[in-house]
Amino acid sequence: LFPCLAEAGCVPSCPRAGVACGLCAHGMMGIPINKLLITGVLLYFCYELYNLYLFCQPVSAANPDDGVKWDLLDEPPLDIAVYLSLSGSHPPEEFIKDRRRASGQTRKTPAGHYYLLGIFDSVTPRTGEAANHEIRLEALKLPGAFYNNGTLWLHSVAVPHSPEDATPLRHEVARISRHQVQPDRKVKKRFLLGAPPWGHTGPSDVEKVEAAIGDAPISSLPRTIEVGFVIEDRALDKDALAARGYENMIMSRNRLRLPMFLNTLVSPRDEYAPLFKGTEIPSMELRLRHVGMGLWTMQQQLTMAFDEAEQLYGINEYDSDSFKQMFNGSTPLKVLLFYTIAILHLIFEYLALASDISFWRKKTSFEGLSSSSVVLQACMTIIMFLYVQEQRQTKFVMYILGFRFLLQLWKLYKLTKLELSSGFPFVRWVSRGGAEQNGLEELQDIDASERKCMRTLVLVLLPVFLAFCGYRLVHVKFRSWYSWVVLSLAVSAQIGGFVVMTPQVFMNWRLKSVEHLPWEALTYQAINTFIDDIFSMCIRMPEIQKYSVFRDDIIFIICCVQRWLYRKPRVEVAAASDGAPKQKDE
Repeated sequence: LFPCLAEAGCVPSCPRAGVACGLCAHGMMGIPINKLLITGVLLYFCYELYNLYLFCQPVSAANPDDGVKWDLLDEPPLDIAVYLSLSGSHPPEEFIKDRRRASGQTRKTPAGHYYLLGIFDSVTPRTGEAANHEIRLEALKLPGAFYNNGTLWLHSVAVPHSPEDATPLRHEVARISRHQVQPDRKVKKRFLLGAPPWGHTGPSDVEKVEAAIGDAPISSLPRTIEVGFVIEDRALDKDALAARGYENMIMSRNRLRLPMFLNTLVSPRDEYAPLFKGTEIPSMELRLRHVGMGLWTMQQQLTMAFDEAEQLYGINEYDSDSFKQMFNGSTPLKVLLFYTIAILHLIFEYLALASDISFWRKKTSFEGLSSSSVVLQACMTIIMFLYVQEQRQTKFVMYILGFRFLLQLWKLYKLTKLELSSGFPFVRWVSRGGAEQNGLEELQDIDASERKCMRTLVLVLLPVFLAFCGYRLVHVKFRSWYSWVVLSLAVSAQIGGFVVMTPQVFMNWRLKSVEHLPWEALTYQAINTFIDDIFSMCIRMPEIQKYSVFRDDIIFIICCVQRWLYRKPRVEVAAASDGAPKQKDE
């Protein structure tokens, strides 16, 4: 019943000795645990997504004539005016009426100042069509009253297109400013050589703020804002809306008053521009975007969930804003793609890890496995860990890099050993031969050739490394000399990532074989790498870490070509009467 006990010597005999059983990699009666676990995770995620869909998707009315309809569905084209103010009160009616001539102007009222950022002209509520979908404000200069480190509000007002009618049909207001210390002001940076380089244009806006107020929080604005309508063109069930807490939106005559869409999460909080006298916001972009009621509800729920996670579980601001930026600035198809990629990423990361550990745990002969590759990968992992830590942004990547480093140390323990030697330091670090190394004398020549290949690559890349580090030292500000060393090594390590993987590719070429490689783990890792390619385009991460994923794709393609070139013939017994064997390429 338990063949692995027989394999361990606990049971005298077993017909399935040497075969994994239910207490190991497989479940009882030969059911694999990995498949059960992955199936359970997939079912759980599908169940959660289905529940989220049911909650966010509004229920259509059985009889459209009795359903609740959006009150602006059949309205003629409207104008959407966007204002910036020092008050949350409604903009003055005369300022709204004179909006076509007041763009970029300010009006002062007893409630405060109002600045018209721009107008989206002739917006059709049903179709979302408009005369313009983007307003870009270059070098935005606000009145002096906006630079007093106060709270700023954004107003999105929908009014009839006719200039004579200034009656707002919708008015959405939100606090847009945030008092914060910019990342470059939290830790001071300087030119390590003292004087700025030739051609330096002078202090930046952040440097001007730092010179004036130090590290005190200052009112800051996002660089990109999205406004528009929350659209619903179906007749909805009134009772279902009330059950979900939307009864305050249901008006008389079965009309549904949906709020305007206002999104400030396109720009993460660490990229907000400071508002300080003497500085200019490089640019501010206004985008017209409409979302359906279902997507709007989902965005509200997920934003609240991440805010609670940030407060209760200590998720840092950078990681939280990265996820918010993904689902708040995307279409439903992109959000679904994001969740699918995230789930696949977790599954294949687990499969690659489980297969890799299983391969190295069972391995007793290490011919063809390069210890140099593992050592260099461990060194690069340390460098990237220090780089991410020095960036002081994401923590998730730090956890992943820390676990990978521990796994690489375990591989080195399996792959290498220490031996006594006659000379100083009386010990040497050598690769384990393994039980099946007898008869492979050519491995010593391969090790020597591998070292020669590594020395050649180092000599070729050393001038590039020194030139790059020298340029950064002169033209880029750093927190300290330690920061310069870590960041320069991180960039150089990723650029030289091919060197880390080259020894294994070179050894495959010398042995004319790839049978010694853990292909199951490599396949999972390659699929995971291709998923990372898409993932890196969807979410924020350190730039060096983002572009490094494309390097692994090329190395895996080279290994696949080697596997095809070095395939071995397989002898099969022919079914013919003469019994002559025939060969078939794998």
